[in-house]
Amino acid sequence: MEPTVKKSKLFYGYKVLTALFVVGAIGPQARYSLTAFFPAILAETGWSRSEIGLAQSVGLWCYAIFSIPTGWMVDRLGARKTIAFGGILCIFGWFLLSTIHSIWQLYIYYGLVMALVTSLLHLVSIQATSRKWFIRRAGLAAGILISAFAIGSAIFTPILTSATSLFHWRAVSLVCGFAFGLPIILLAYFIIRDTPESIGLYPDGIDPQSEITMPDSSPKQVIIEEQWTIKNALKTPHFWLLFIAYSFSGIVINGLLAHLVVWVTDFNSSTALAGLFMTLYNAPSIVSRVGGGWLGDRFGKYRILTIGTFSAVLIMLITWWWGRGFNQLFFVILLMGLGLNVATGLYAPHVGDLFGRKNVGALFAILTAGWGLIGGLGPLLWGLIYDKTDSYSQALLLSVFAYVIATTALIAIHFFRRPLLSNQNR
Repeated sequence: MEPTVKKSKLFYGYKVLTALFVVGAIGPQARYSLTAFFPAILAETGWSRSEIGLAQSVGLWCYAIFSIPTGWMVDRLGARKTIAFGGILCIFGWFLLSTIHSIWQLYIYYGLVMALVTSLLHLVSIQATSRKWFIRRAGLAAGILISAFAIGSAIFTPILTSATSLFHWRAVSLVCGFAFGLPIILLAYFIIRDTPESIGLYPDGIDPQSEITMPDSSPKQVIIEEQWTIKNALKTPHFWLLFIAYSFSGIVINGLLAHLVVWVTDFNSSTALAGLFMTLYNAPSIVSRVGGGWLGDRFGKYRILTIGTFSAVLIMLITWWWGRGFNQLFFVILLMGLGLNVATGLYAPHVGDLFGRKNVGALFAILTAGWGLIGGLGPLLWGLIYDKTDSYSQALLLSVFAYVIATTALIAIHFFRRPLLSNQNR
């Protein structure tokens, strides 16, 4: 049973959203630690980019598998216990990362343990929890939360890359464990609550008998939120087309973020300067993530999902065609940050719109499994392509085709009628 919360005029969901934002900013750094440490580990060990890229892909594959039980934990055990457990493992995982000396340790400590940490503290737990607290503002809330990772990376990646230039990356890893893990544990205990109902409130602070008009429906259609079972949701083509779109989008984002820092060092840039390029990518993405969520609430999440993903096709085409030198790289990374992230935060709230709040954690976890298992190929493929060609050009072309597949899947949803729970129960 959760502790009671003192009633106030401010809807408590905003406090939960703030706490989830902090978790979303610092928790996922467990995954992207290797991006910041990539040049230092490369110089110290002599391992190839494909070997380190494989570790990042293993991490994403394990993250995908762990996302399934994480979604179940959020739906059944609650967000507080799930996130608190993640905070404890966060300290342990960063400690193990600091002890790596062999390639198999990289695959186990980073690929397995840090993947578990990330699954407990990243998209599934915070997005599913947010969707349980918000309905009318679900898109905006999701956009704010998915921007938390961008803000965290924009702040911490340059700090970590600069710190590795002044101190050994192992010492930096030890400090990160406590700097990130302890605040997460405290927020889980004192602020985060599982659902509004658990403390006598309602989503958005509104009465549950109120009827809610979703932007994805026709203007005259009024929808009472249905609560689907996982089994029934998995019978719909809508869910699996979303799965395809989210998975293939992951190939691009995961590959890019894994190799961005080391890509910039190819142009004779320092590691510290290369770390700033992560900020260059993430800073404009904050605007697009929050803006995409706001647009999704206003004009329909499916519509913005489709438009945002199609725009990513054009952006990756421009990057492949034009982004060959350092000066061009500066502008295309800025463009990618602004254009690749409009749609990314809308999947979880859209799943909630289609299938209800009860099992949104488990359903979004299945989408995330695709993001990790299929999208997790991104770092490995980018590394293999570079080792074979000494360039990322073909990896960018691969990214164009990945987004074409994602866009096609989203467009295909248009040809199916909105799923109705009554039809599934016949």
